[in-house]
Amino acid sequence: MENVWKLFEGWRRFDRDQYNMMSDPFYGPPPLINDVVDCWAQEGVRFFNEVHNANGMSYHVMLPTDELEFHIERNLSRNSYSHLARELVERGAPMAAIRIKVGKNGRAVIDRDAEIIMAAKQVGLAQLPVLFSFQDEV
Repeated sequence: MENVWKLFEGWRRFDRDQYNMMSDPFYGPPPLINDVVDCWAQEGVRFFNEVHNANGMSYHVMLPTDELEFHIERNLSRNSYSHLARELVERGAPMAAIRIKVGKNGRAVIDRDAEIIMAAKQVGLAQLPVLFSFQDEV
């Protein structure tokens, strides 16, 4: 449990100062998805409890698009996300955060938002907002 606490210490800010309420809740780079999965599967600890609200969107953290791609479990054709790529170019950001299901069985799965990730990769978005959903099994 001490290792989990150290992990949290390095990533989370607990400063509730009124001037920092809208600031980014992390020191340094965000955690890897596998770190979030390990905390949930091994220790039963949800790495993210509070949602970060910015730019009209609620999310836990911004993660690199390349890392998100590894957790997509189905094959996609370019035609299935080409219209989303055009929409991302027009808006500059997705409509909502990418939902990642994290299971106590040690897996992280992205199923419903896979097209958004591939469209973001196609247009060159480096990172996307992510919202974790902690479940018993995925």
